[in-house]
Amino acid sequence: MMQNKIWYLKQVDLFKGIPEQEIMRLTSSVTEKECQKKEVLYTPLEINNKVYVLKKGEVTLYHLHKGKKLIIDVLKAGSIFGNLNLKESKSSHFAEVTESAYVCIFSIKDFLMILQSSPELMMKLLSELSGKMQGYEDKLKINIYDAKEKVLSETKNYDSKRKFNIIDRFSGKKKKLTHEKLSQLTGLTRETVSRAITELRKEGLVKDDMEKGITIN
Repeated sequence: MMQNKIWYLKQVDLFKGIPEQEIMRLTSSVTEKECQKKEVLYTPLEINNKVYVLKKGEVTLYHLHKGKKLIIDVLKAGSIFGNLNLKESKSSHFAEVTESAYVCIFSIKDFLMILQSSPELMMKLLSELSGKMQGYEDKLKINIYDAKEKVLSETKNYDSKRKFNIIDRFSGKKKKLTHEKLSQLTGLTRETVSRAITELRKEGLVKDDMEKGITIN
């Protein structure tokens, strides 16, 4: 079990290059949880004092606006999420399991102690958060695009995450991108997404396969 924890943590970008002795110390501060599809890990209505590492599966971060999901990010194995401002506070979003998952959970207190004892890890976390912020800014920018550009941009982003996720490749599992998922990612109606995909298929930019879902051509 200990070796299993170590292997998964070493696949997370944040912990890559960290000495194994440090990784072993990390595992002593972490709890593991098996999560089922549709399980909500946290909401904006409650205090969140945890940091999560997704070992496998998929977790979606989103806002709710007038009953409609507005997706912030779709996280794959190896992602870190949760209370990343590292002080006890309410979350700004929902985190829902969208594919059966295993997560490692740190308390804020334990995670801060780990960061304080490892300057290298702290610098990597700052770099990770900077990358996330840039990704979210890019997502905001695509709101000025037309429907077709939004769909193409989100499809490229989803494809890229699947392509470079080592744990998903190792397990052989790939979650397909559907019209409904694209509707949530872009904030467009499903009908608008379907029309955009039809146009993109005609232009040879995407494929829409029953088995593999929507992918870049």
